[in-house]
Amino acid sequence: MLKAIGTAARQQIQKLVMGKVYLELFVKVQPKWRQSRTSLAELGYRVEE
Repeated sequence: MLKAIGTAARQQIQKLVMGKVYLELFVKVQPKWRQSRTSLAELGYRVEE
Protein backbone atom coordinates (compact mmCIF):
# COMPACT_ATOMS: atom_id res chain seq x y z
CA MET A 1 0.00 0.00 0.00
CA LEU A 2 2.80 2.39 0.87
CA LYS A 3 4.47 1.74 -2.48
CA ALA A 4 1.23 2.48 -4.34
CA ILE A 5 0.74 5.73 -2.43
CA GLY A 6 4.32 6.80 -3.08
CA THR A 7 4.15 5.97 -6.78
CA ALA A 8 0.90 7.89 -7.26
CA ALA A 9 2.24 10.89 -5.34
CA ARG A 10 5.49 10.91 -7.32
CA GLN A 11 3.64 10.79 -10.62
CA GLN A 12 1.40 13.71 -9.62
CA ILE A 13 4.38 15.78 -8.46
CA GLN A 14 6.21 15.05 -11.72
CA LYS A 15 3.21 16.38 -13.67
CA LEU A 16 3.21 19.57 -11.57
CA VAL A 17 6.93 20.29 -11.97
CA MET A 18 7.18 18.83 -15.48
CA GLY A 19 10.27 16.82 -14.66
CA LYS A 20 11.62 13.79 -12.87
CA VAL A 21 11.25 13.61 -9.09
CA TYR A 22 12.85 11.35 -6.49
CA LEU A 23 10.39 10.88 -3.63
CA GLU A 24 11.53 9.39 -0.34
CA LEU A 25 8.83 8.42 2.17
CA PHE A 26 9.12 7.95 5.90
CA VAL A 27 6.56 6.30 8.17
CA LYS A 28 6.29 7.16 11.84
CA VAL A 29 4.45 4.63 14.00
CA GLN A 30 2.92 5.52 17.33
CA PRO A 31 3.55 2.78 19.92
CA LYS A 32 0.47 0.70 20.82
CA TRP A 33 -1.78 2.67 18.44
CA ARG A 34 -4.04 -0.34 18.02
CA GLN A 35 -4.90 -0.35 21.74
CA SER A 36 -5.56 3.42 21.90
CA ARG A 37 -9.21 4.40 21.42
CA THR A 38 -8.14 7.99 20.68
CA SER A 39 -5.64 6.98 18.00
CA LEU A 40 -8.13 4.65 16.33
CA ALA A 41 -10.83 7.34 16.30
CA GLU A 42 -8.40 9.88 14.79
CA LEU A 43 -7.66 7.41 11.99
CA GLY A 44 -11.37 7.04 11.24
CA TYR A 45 -12.05 3.70 12.89
CA ARG A 46 -15.37 3.27 14.68
CA VAL A 47 -14.62 2.68 18.35
CA GLU A 48 -17.15 0.62 20.30
CA GLU A 49 -17.64 1.46 23.94
